[in-house]
Amino acid sequence: MKHVRDRLVDILAAVRQGFVVARADFAAFYTWKTWLAGWLVRVLCQVAFYSTIGVMAGDSDYVTYVVLGAAMMICVAESLMTVASTTWDLNLGTFPLLVASPVVPGAYYFGRSVMWPLSATVTTSVSVFVMSFFFELGWALERVPLVVLLALVTSFAMYCMALVIGAVAVLAPGARNVMSAVVTMTITAFCGAVVPVGFWPAAVRGGAQAVPVTHGLDAIRALESGEGLGTVAEAAGLVVLVGLLWLALAVIVFRRLFAHSRKGNSGVAFV
Repeated sequence: MKHVRDRLVDILAAVRQGFVVARADFAAFYTWKTWLAGWLVRVLCQVAFYSTIGVMAGDSDYVTYVVLGAAMMICVAESLMTVASTTWDLNLGTFPLLVASPVVPGAYYFGRSVMWPLSATVTTSVSVFVMSFFFELGWALERVPLVVLLALVTSFAMYCMALVIGAVAVLAPGARNVMSAVVTMTITAFCGAVVPVGFWPAAVRGGAQAVPVTHGLDAIRALESGEGLGTVAEAAGLVVLVGLLWLALAVIVFRRLFAHSRKGNSGVAFV
């Protein structure tokens, strides 16, 4: 029992240490003015751009489909910024210090880039409500907190997926931006943002189920259309389940990454 308690303390300490770095990084990137007038405006313009696809199609149902799809893709794009920030310790020269320390790798890196899913929750929620106003999507007042909760859950589930990709990017840091861009485009194309998942072949549909936002999109669309909370909760539960599986994989990958480096091998690679 004491061993479990001590291990939990170590994990929480590692998350907290990572969060300190994340907060400092985010403060170096943004002030509240530049976040609001720069990043948030840019995000809203992106969602508006993709939403015009539905308008051009001339189908009101498809307008709703694309507006929600484009808004939820913000939590994908922003959470995948984790891929780049996971490699920053290499650039700063602090990665060897982390390897030499007794830090819990998966826990530290969970806290290390947590500013992205937190920011993504806000930007996604604002995007949904602002675009809903302009494109005449209605939200019952009691469902507004559920939209924010879905944005939070989906952002963190996508963050867990991004951690795995970020760990791979540590092996090839020069390709980190390519990795995140390719993954973002692939998810946008195949996971139901602008084209229903059912349109694609069975293999693609199956692969889409492993991406948290696929189920997040199902949940928010069910919520907007007024379906029962049981349907929404089922889709949201899948978001959580898939996110936890990605988190478990991220913990394993980071542990292997550090274990290899702690053996004194040159370079960073899997054994």
